[in-house]
Amino acid sequence: MTISDPESIVRTAHGQAYKPSGRQIQVLSGIARGHTNAEIADHLHVAWPTVQRHVSRLGKGLGTNERAEMVAVGYERGWLTNLSPEPREWIVLSDRCQEVLQCIAAGKSNEEIAGELYLSVNTVKTHIRRILGVLRARRRAHAVALAYQHGHLRIHRAEGFRFMSRSSGAPRR
Repeated sequence: MTISDPESIVRTAHGQAYKPSGRQIQVLSGIARGHTNAEIADHLHVAWPTVQRHVSRLGKGLGTNERAEMVAVGYERGWLTNLSPEPREWIVLSDRCQEVLQCIAAGKSNEEIAGELYLSVNTVKTHIRRILGVLRARRRAHAVALAYQHGHLRIHRAEGFRFMSRSSGAPRR
C-alpha cells in the first residue's frame, strides 16, 4: 500500500488507524471547493446535519477541526487526486504570502501564524485577504486546495507532513 493510494489508512497523532468513508471524501471535496455545509448537503442530497456529522468525524479521525488542514491532509494522502483543478490564471505569491499559506495548510490560527512568522495579527489578516483575493478563493480551505492544484503548495509524500515552498524548493514543517 502506498501513501498516494486513495484507500490508504492514515495513522493519526493518537496512533489510531483512520480510513475515511467514501461519503467523507465527497464532503472533503466539497470543502476543498469552498462550499458551505448547506451547499455540500444540497449537492449530495442529504440533510445539513449529516454533512456536519461527516465533517466532525473526519476531523476527529485526523485530529484537527481546521478545514484547511483537513484539505491539506486530503491532498497529501491522495484522497483528493480525482478532484479536477479549478481554472485559474498563473499568479505569483510573495514569499511571505507563501509562508502564511503554508501555515494555513498546517491548520494554524491567525494568532499562531503571527507568532511563528513574527508578524502582527492584523498583518497576517492582510496577507490572508491578499491570498484569498489573488487565488479567488472563498475560504481558507478553498485557498489550500487551489494552492495544491496550481503548484503553490507541493505534495510531499514522505514520513511526516511537510510542505514545500514553490520559491525555495526546501521542505518546511
